Amino acid sequence: TEKNISCVSSYTHAVEFGRQPILIGERINPTGKKRFKEALREGDINYIVNEGIAQQEKGVHILDVNVGLPEIDEDEMLVKSVKELQSVLDLPLQLDTAKKSSMEKAMRIYNGKPLVNSVNGKQEVMDEILPLVKKYGGVVIALTIDETGIPETAEGRKAIAEKILKECEKYGIDKKDIIVDPLAMAVSSDDNSAKITLDSVKLIKNELGLKTSLGVSNVSFGLPSRETLNAYFLSLAFMNGLDCAIMNPFSDTMMGSYRTYMALMGKDKSCAEYIDFFKDFAPVQAKSASTVKTEDTDENPLIRAIVKGLKEPSFTEAQKALQSAEPLEIINTQIVPALDKVGKLFEEKKMYLPQLLMSAEAASRAFDAVKSVMKDSGLKESKKIILATVKGDIHDIGKNIVKTLLENYGFTVIDLGKDVAPERVLEATRKEKADIVGLSALMTTTTEAMAETVRLLNEELPQVKTVVGGAVLTKEFAEKIGATFYAKDAMETVRFAQLDCR
Repeated sequence: TEKNISCVSSYTHAVEFGRQPILIGERINPTGKKRFKEALREGDINYIVNEGIAQQEKGVHILDVNVGLPEIDEDEMLVKSVKELQSVLDLPLQLDTAKKSSMEKAMRIYNGKPLVNSVNGKQEVMDEILPLVKKYGGVVIALTIDETGIPETAEGRKAIAEKILKECEKYGIDKKDIIVDPLAMAVSSDDNSAKITLDSVKLIKNELGLKTSLGVSNVSFGLPSRETLNAYFLSLAFMNGLDCAIMNPFSDTMMGSYRTYMALMGKDKSCAEYIDFFKDFAPVQAKSASTVKTEDTDENPLIRAIVKGLKEPSFTEAQKALQSAEPLEIINTQIVPALDKVGKLFEEKKMYLPQLLMSAEAASRAFDAVKSVMKDSGLKESKKIILATVKGDIHDIGKNIVKTLLENYGFTVIDLGKDVAPERVLEATRKEKADIVGLSALMTTTTEAMAETVRLLNEELPQVKTVVGGAVLTKEFAEKIGATFYAKDAMETVRFAQLDCR
């Protein structure tokens, strides 16, 4: 009898979606984890298994397993990790890879019914992954992105979910075995991004009858106290019908949010788990007003306006400065030093992404005032820089920060966007006669595309410099693929561009 149950399983243990929110531990993933990357390079399976055990002890229901690192054999490492984890733990696993060969080999030896991460609305991806889900069984995560990118509306994301649902039907994959991830994007770069994601969760669940999932931590990128924002977002997502969340179980703030939600929604009998979780927590002491520090302001009004992100005052102060100084002098002694200070504050985490972007906009207004009186002032034509997020990668917030800073330092930037094929990068670089190409990748699964792009540029346009960056990259990987420079953050890209262009 068809029971219409959405579930995954290990060889002994099943987890059902829909009865209560499910937590998927995110820690077996190299993104942003130096020690984990070392373990993968060294083949240290014990480290990976211990990460799994520690997450199980924290209360997760499923373990995400992502071992994608450019310099290792992902096929071999994923199979080995799945075998070892299943020999010690009884939690179901989420197989997390963009490589078809790795996914198939892992699904072939998996004992039980895995969670498959992931498919999306791109036809080529559906053609690769859905036959595997049909052949080996599993519950597939469906990301609401396709050839046109990530829709900016909940309706648009629902439309992609419908497209994937129809494609699944062709393979006989039931809707109970589809979980849609409508993608949490950084609220620091788009005020409405969190609301659109929450609306998408509700719409997809209510109108399509599909289960939903989210990778929570993306929402707080570029902001202070990230765990606090993540925790509130998690609670709101649960209230909008979220069925499972990929999150960090070692965050007391996140786990506290989950335990609180369960208690308030009557899903924790006698609040037993809530009490057990919070029994050892000390009460938070309020800070007195005397502990609050204020930052000294610059005496120069233009520098102060830019650092504070005041757009129109920046324009006005630049106009005033032009009454007693030459345009190039204002750029070199006020605007650029202001940007340098902003970059330093950002690197020291005394300023965060929204403030940095506001300061960049303020600097742009100051440049507008200066440029309006510049004719033949001796300003040299700026160097051209191509920027792109590599093929398969949907994240562009880091690239956008780099673009903003480069433009404010006087460089001409041609932004190709995200999910850009190597051939398109080459074509644009040749057409624009660019001096530097900047490539970004946030996902472990897209580092191969970065390597291919650098290889193509080195072969066809060896005179062009390449700078690469992103959470999953290392200096060693950049050197291995032949990139000219590895930038750990946006300001390092600016410094490289300045140095290279002297």
